[in-house]
Amino acid sequence: MLTKPKNGWTDFSLEGTFAYGLSYLDDIAFEWLDQAIHGLETLSPFCVKGFLEPNRMLCMVSYWNCHIIVEDDERRPLRQEQIRREYSHTSMIEFCKCLYSDISEHIDAWVSFVDYVDADPEKKRQQLFQKLEKLKELIGQREECFGENRCFL
Repeated sequence: MLTKPKNGWTDFSLEGTFAYGLSYLDDIAFEWLDQAIHGLETLSPFCVKGFLEPNRMLCMVSYWNCHIIVEDDERRPLRQEQIRREYSHTSMIEFCKCLYSDISEHIDAWVSFVDYVDADPEKKRQQLFQKLEKLKELIGQREECFGENRCFL
């Protein structure tokens, strides 16, 4: 879903979607983990974002699908042809599992993904590890909610 960060960029893609190159202007690991944790805690859809330089990618993670929108980052009104829409049959729990795996596999690269903020790398590593542990715990608690014959109102 997310490639190992390299030179301030990572690629994001879901099954059946385009690959989007996301920049370091968003601290993706920290921001996306916060959103995923909140989504699983409340069992509510959530949104993650990334900056494409130019344009912005929004991914709404719903219960059974993810909806991706790419829009211009200008303030002017958008025309229909200026918006790209895609979706993937990726459930919230699958998205969260992939997020956990992709960040865990390259934790040091994610700690240093945003390099324009003066922050202690060891402190960031500890914070990232704590967020990953919280997400892992929630995945274990909520996985049965996404099983067969389950629905959300």
